[in-house]
Amino acid sequence: MERNQKVKRQPNHRKGANFLSFITFAFTVPTFRQGYRKDLEEDDITEHLAAHDSKSLGNKLEGAWNKELKLNKKPSLYRALLKVFGVEFFFLGILLFFLELVVKIAQPLALSQLITYFTQSQDKELVNKSEALMYAGIIVGASFINVLAGHSYMMCLQHFGMKLRVAFCSLVYRKSLRLSKSVLGGTTIGQMVNLPSNDVNRCDRAVINAHNLWLSPLETVVIVGILYDLLGFTSTVGILFMALFIPLQMYLGKKTSEYRLKTALKTDERVRLMNEIISGIQVIKMYTWEKPFAKLVATARRLVIF
Repeated sequence: MERNQKVKRQPNHRKGANFLSFITFAFTVPTFRQGYRKDLEEDDITEHLAAHDSKSLGNKLEGAWNKELKLNKKPSLYRALLKVFGVEFFFLGILLFFLELVVKIAQPLALSQLITYFTQSQDKELVNKSEALMYAGIIVGASFINVLAGHSYMMCLQHFGMKLRVAFCSLVYRKSLRLSKSVLGGTTIGQMVNLPSNDVNRCDRAVINAHNLWLSPLETVVIVGILYDLLGFTSTVGILFMALFIPLQMYLGKKTSEYRLKTALKTDERVRLMNEIISGIQVIKMYTWEKPFAKLVATARRLVIF
């Protein structure tokens, strides 16, 4: 196959899949069926979705960032991200709100009422049979919705994080091609390589926990209110005990970010060192300097700054 010849791949199985196929992941069946018949090879990889194309994502984010530079004296990357991905991020938050505050809370409440039906005395009926059947249906329905919508939500969230990562990598690549020689002289190769290979990967983790920043306090207030209504003041003791760990978690998070910054700096230095060694590998081999440089690399890998 010639170098410039474009590989023709099969269309992505998710493209054109209906809603039922999407929430049940039935669009993955052809891939598993093909893998069952034979070992999967590179030619079996399907084409990526148009929504994941690095060119289109990079163009959208770059356009939003250029507008941010023109309209604001203090441009913010967060505002540019909200203009491009804000609507999708908002709908994912609404879906998580429904799952956490409606589905997951309704299930234990219905279970408590169902237990009341089986434990209540015969002379005092608290829950009749029709209500018990309704509560049983809520329990089953909530579990069913949580399985279908929960897994689809996580898949959409991972796709959203991947699109952020692809857009950032596209901008970093475009910016690296536009840098002048004077700017490149003060920037190490390790820093440029570390951005798309290491730092940008934090987008996936950040997106997964982003909605919990506003939803967790709200969910805590709702659950504390329900527990106080059912159990009284004693229910708040456990919540207060858990709240005591919040300052500790904030402190640990701050220390983790500091150590993460130091680790990133050391990673940049190690990548720069390896790049210089690879660039001068001919001279190293000619003078048989393999062992000294191997010790230098081993020392750089063990070195940690606290």
